Amino acid sequence: MKSILCIDPGASGGFALVGQFGIIDAFPMPEGMTSQIEVIRTIAVNHIGIHAVVEKVGFHRPGNSAVSTAKFARHCGHIEAALYSAGIPFEEVSPTVWMKALGALPADKTARKNAIKEIAARRFPHLTVTLKTADALGMMIWALSRSN
Repeated sequence: MKSILCIDPGASGGFALVGQFGIIDAFPMPEGMTSQIEVIRTIAVNHIGIHAVVEKVGFHRPGNSAVSTAKFARHCGHIEAALYSAGIPFEEVSPTVWMKALGALPADKTARKNAIKEIAARRFPHLTVTLKTADALGMMIWALSRSN
């Protein structure tokens, strides 16, 4: 199996990782760019040939302030630069695309996030799924469905 890293790039997001032996792990987004780069470098060293899937976000949404939009876009750029510098090729996937792999989800954001968390917890019972790791694990479900 090829190693896959799925990233929900928000500050309250996380990483989901499946290694070459099929072992899946998930952890919250480290705080600060230096810590994020170190995690990505470590993953690159330990998983030769890995590729990443990054949630396609980081653009302005009506109702968000320009300052928060710019901060989030910079954060997403830092993640992309860390992947690039670690030699990890990546593709972007929009939330609407990966969420289809999970089936029908509630329209309300809070209910949807909790539903994704529940789906991920059932799919990966060995993990303690949190709201920070749930979307990355949801993307992993999508990524694994494509490789079968």
